[in-house]
Amino acid sequence: MENRLKFLSGEQKRFLLGVELKSGLKIQELTAMVGVVPRSYRDWRREKLNMSAKAGEVFCEKFGIELPESKEEMIKRWKKYKSEVSVKGGKANYKMHGGPATLEGRRKGGRKTLAILRARGIIPLTREFDFPIGKSDLLAEFVGILLGDGGITYGQACITLNSEVDREYLIFVVGLIKRLFHFEAPFFKRKDSKANIIYCNGVKFTDYLIKLGLKIGNKVKQQVGVPSWIFTKEEYKRACLRGLMDTDGGIFIHRYKVNGKEYRYLKACFTNRSIPILLFVKDVLDELGMKPKIILNRISEKVWLYNQNEVYEYLKLVGTHNSRLLENKKILEESDSTVHSGSLLNS
Repeated sequence: MENRLKFLSGEQKRFLLGVELKSGLKIQELTAMVGVVPRSYRDWRREKLNMSAKAGEVFCEKFGIELPESKEEMIKRWKKYKSEVSVKGGKANYKMHGGPATLEGRRKGGRKTLAILRARGIIPLTREFDFPIGKSDLLAEFVGILLGDGGITYGQACITLNSEVDREYLIFVVGLIKRLFHFEAPFFKRKDSKANIIYCNGVKFTDYLIKLGLKIGNKVKQQVGVPSWIFTKEEYKRACLRGLMDTDGGIFIHRYKVNGKEYRYLKACFTNRSIPILLFVKDVLDELGMKPKIILNRISEKVWLYNQNEVYEYLKLVGTHNSRLLENKKILEESDSTVHSGSLLNS
């Protein structure tokens, strides 16, 4: 940046009037000599702007005029002034918008930008949604899905599913969102991982989720739990459990050998790093007459159903909308005719 001269109050105007008097030239001629437009020169004379050091040198050399102080001292004063103004401006900007590299700063800046773009008609006004009236088991299941594989930030909710094993389930979730909120939620496959992400964008949408009892931000750090309204009905608790298990749960084949003979049976597992959610899953399974085992340690935070009959009972009483949970059941039944078969996918 070009160095400038910081005159004491009134001295810059006096210097330039002296230049005009000594030279006898018009403003247009003086500005042509130093490469600025007449408007800039007038701002110098009104002391609205600081004159460039180069212009000061040219005027002194051409017309034999001396600066009121040494050029070095005036440049030094200008740099100090510039630094003080920058600090003051930075503090004012921080107070208004927050830090530029902080989450809150980016939020404030983003909100202000969106407001300006909406006011100019560049982007549409805040999106409206057709929210369901009251609570339902479908809404409770959607809450379970969000608590399992979902995340909420300001203005956006997203659900991340495995792009290979949860392909059919993705179609169900998109359909569930349409049934509840009457819009087509877009989804995209991430290029750097085996993940499909369903997006639900809109400030009013996330405000609605907050009113449902969900929270913005990291679920693990906040140790989020299931919203209180879900505990008011058995149907809500089972639906929420289904959404949780369909996202963060699985059914597996356990194999072991006794005297050279292999035995196999099904067991179910739910994994989540939020303790309140784990306790909810365990309590609901308890209420259904099962005997879940909860494991809480640094290595594992899970709820298990070790009894195969209880796995079948879970599928009968709660069901699943994710065919992934039935793959191992199907494999076991096809290889062992002693295990009863039948589709347990909910309609």
